[in-house]
This record gives sequence, C-alpha cells and structure tokens, in this order.
Amino acid sequence: MNAIRNFVCLAAIACAGCAANRDSPDFERHRETRLTVPYERNDVVYYDAKFTPEFPDDNAAAEAKRMEWLEVWLDTKSMCADGYEIVERRAFRFEESNPGRYDVRYEVACYTPAPEAADPGTAEAEG
Repeated sequence: MNAIRNFVCLAAIACAGCAANRDSPDFERHRETRLTVPYERNDVVYYDAKFTPEFPDDNAAAEAKRMEWLEVWLDTKSMCADGYEIVERRAFRFEESNPGRYDVRYEVACYTPAPEAADPGTAEAEG
C-alpha cells in the first residue's frame, strides 16, 4: 500500500511540474521554433519555425514574435554578439530533413567584428 501511495505522490508531482512548464515564457519558443548549426555550412545558422493559428504566416505580430524568439535563442546560445542578418526566409525544401515539421526556415548570418586597426601613434613610438 505504501508503494502505491508513493507512486501516486510522485505522479502528481511530475504532472504539476509539466503543467508549470506551460506557464514559462519560453514554452512557446521551444515548441514553435529551433536554432541549429548546419553540418554542411559554417556561414549561417538555421532558425526554423512553425505556423500556428496563434502565430500564422503573413501576420506582422506573429513575425515580430518569431524575431523576438530568434533574439532569445541567439542570446541564450551566446551567438551573434555583434548582430546578425537574415539572409533568406523560405519554406522548407523537399529534400531537407524536417522531422519537426517546421514551416519556414530563416538562414541567419552573424556579423563578425572588424579587425582592430593598429594605432598609428604606437607604431611610430616603437620604431
């Protein structure tokens, strides 16, 4: 009897934890989008998103939310600290692997910082 009571308590705690995840501000971001680094390219990262009734295609507010989520992904993964550019926004291609059934793929290129120029004053002082 003790084992059944312990099991019921653990199941209740697990269910409560899962229900609390829906209240997380990141729940929809994790459910509707993903950020991946492609194996075949090193000049972009892929940001994939799903279209839903809450976040449809051709909707300015939904697109703004997707861009907000992109910013959070990049910040969370410490990527594109100097900014980024969306190189392409497109539907998934037939030949692309898409097990998550995402609807749109953004190709995101991170800006790289310009190399620091040598200070002309220090070069003259050394020479």
